[in-house]
Amino acid sequence: MKRKQVVTWIMMACMAVGSLAMTGCGSKGEAADTGKKTQQEASKGDEVKVTMYDTDGKTQLDTVSVKKGEAFTAEDPKKDGYTFVGWFVTPELTRKFDPSQPIEQDTSLYAGFAKYQEDKRDFYIVGNGSSDVLKESNWGAVVGDAQKLKKEDNKEANVYTITLDLKAGDQFQFAMDGSWGDQRGYGYLTTTEQDGTEYFKNSGALGDASVKKSNIEVAVDGNYTFTLTTYPAEDIYDTEDEHYSEDKKENFNLSPYDTITFVYNGK
Repeated sequence: MKRKQVVTWIMMACMAVGSLAMTGCGSKGEAADTGKKTQQEASKGDEVKVTMYDTDGKTQLDTVSVKKGEAFTAEDPKKDGYTFVGWFVTPELTRKFDPSQPIEQDTSLYAGFAKYQEDKRDFYIVGNGSSDVLKESNWGAVVGDAQKLKKEDNKEANVYTITLDLKAGDQFQFAMDGSWGDQRGYGYLTTTEQDGTEYFKNSGALGDASVKKSNIEVAVDGNYTFTLTTYPAEDIYDTEDEHYSEDKKENFNLSPYDTITFVYNGK
């Protein structure tokens, strides 16, 4: 009797230990699965989508997942007969995408394509200040050889350059004549700084004119080379302006693609 009781007690103890062991294993497995799911969810939460569209804002070119908080550089798409001029963050192509900035949320990019057309306009630097060339310009009263930009031979875009000395406080824009037709101002600059130094600032425009028509004010004395790149086939006109008229249309000319870049050559 005693022996049977001992055997029974041993069997019950074994069953209890086995049950505990199974329960322990089950808990470990569940914890591992939960951990795996949490990692996957966290990984997904760390990603954002960048969707790229054609110029029409509707035709999807590509979608990629990128790590949240990291910078993203999109490849340049190609289109027969057109030059790719950059990615924009608005479907109206009014603001360029900055690939140096981190992507924090789902983002849409819009491809800017420009059709080549020879630009037969002449462009001049017009403005005023204490530097010789701008003092002579006197806000466009004089547009001579000293103010004229030189056009380069380029079959994909129209490229104009000028190199001159400027003084801090000088203000200027580029335009095709003394009446400032087709003016290209502060809003056409791709950047205002180099190597951490700000060389230009926005000195404003008349009335409620676009920032593209704002004067560029020089912040640092020195010698500069400017490059104006134009795509006349893509020019638009602000016909909604209350002062717009056909005979003065060039004063209301704007371009979503034209750019001004600069190199500071030193003092």
